[in-house]
Amino acid sequence: ALSVAYLESALGISSGRPSESQSDPSYRREFDERKADMHDELSYLLLEGVISERVDGQSSEDSDLGALYRLKLRRLLSWPNSLIRSERLLKSLPTSFLREHALLLGRLGRHEDALRIFYCDLGSIELALEYCDIRHERKEEEGRKVRSSTPSECAYIPLVKVALNADPDPDRGVAAAIQVLALRRNVIDKSAALRLLPKNVPLSAMTRPFLIPAVVENQSQVRRLSVASALLRSRYMQLKKKLTDAQLKSQASLHTVPALQKLNLGEHLHSSKPTKARLVHPASSPNFPEVLLVKHFFSRHLVIQAQVINTNSSHLTQDDVRTLTDVAFVVAESSDEALLPTLQVPLKTLPPRATGSAWCVLAASPQRLDGTAFLASELRFTVLEVDAAGAPLTFVETNAPRYGRPFVEELQDMEIRHTEFS
Repeated sequence: ALSVAYLESALGISSGRPSESQSDPSYRREFDERKADMHDELSYLLLEGVISERVDGQSSEDSDLGALYRLKLRRLLSWPNSLIRSERLLKSLPTSFLREHALLLGRLGRHEDALRIFYCDLGSIELALEYCDIRHERKEEEGRKVRSSTPSECAYIPLVKVALNADPDPDRGVAAAIQVLALRRNVIDKSAALRLLPKNVPLSAMTRPFLIPAVVENQSQVRRLSVASALLRSRYMQLKKKLTDAQLKSQASLHTVPALQKLNLGEHLHSSKPTKARLVHPASSPNFPEVLLVKHFFSRHLVIQAQVINTNSSHLTQDDVRTLTDVAFVVAESSDEALLPTLQVPLKTLPPRATGSAWCVLAASPQRLDGTAFLASELRFTVLEVDAAGAPLTFVETNAPRYGRPFVEELQDMEIRHTEFS
């Protein structure tokens, strides 16, 4: 008993303590060999304890202490971290140790043979289901740790095969297979299990125990997922609105734009009054917004603020206004090298009926500016389809196809006079 308690504590079976190991491969192999020796020693001590504690020495009934030893032996055989040499122990087990035989066969990957013992020799579908439940839980845990694109075999399919093929009474085997389907319909691979059933099985035999509950549960799950999807979508839209509002607020003023704060713009001279931007050609998009341009003059820079107002035009109803994304004011060309574009700060998202500012910074050399410079400018944006609640109809990345339709609208040239820098 002391040896058993010591080995259980050393191996961490009772506490679930992970075993220490070294990264050196040679040490790891030697370490695992020693652990396997200890696991084997513990299994033989427990087996000896069960046999020696038999009532009257010959009876198959365990004493209280023998039952405890057997429980510990089964726990060791079921422990996923066990390093028992299963084939060696299997040869030493008495033939009456059926559950222990089944557990060792399972460790060797012979799951159908193990289930055959539970189902046929022990006559217990409950024990067989318990064995499959443990396998299923371990598969789920492994799947969470290591993501694989190849699905593993359902843990309950071998039991269906055993019930259909190993039961001497075919009708009872079919009934047992349907019972497995009914009891584990939420986790079993339904299509694979149904394909195993004989073709002559009447539909009525599966309707009440399996088909009707499965359909009802699936419908209930669809409803639950629909509700969860709606709640998550609502939460997503709330967070998206907060993020968009924060972005619009951060770009609303000359002194709040993070990208502009990092630049050494020089002394702020003055700002012009807002003027409405006009198109060179008729708008190619019915969603072209209203744009007001403000020029901010600095000693070494010219900053152009494009206030974009995403309201409906005369051709659209209020409900037809769409969300705009990647809204950028671009100076495509300057007639004078004294004004050269250096930075653009676009609007990532502009919801319907919202106002936001896109920015364009030009490096300026006022002393080199001769008379008046002309700036050829454009407004670039993408029209994103949204639903009635203002939520995007697609949630793909912006560089994915069919995200939205981009537009480039050419604006009338802007005039910049050298006297405006004084």
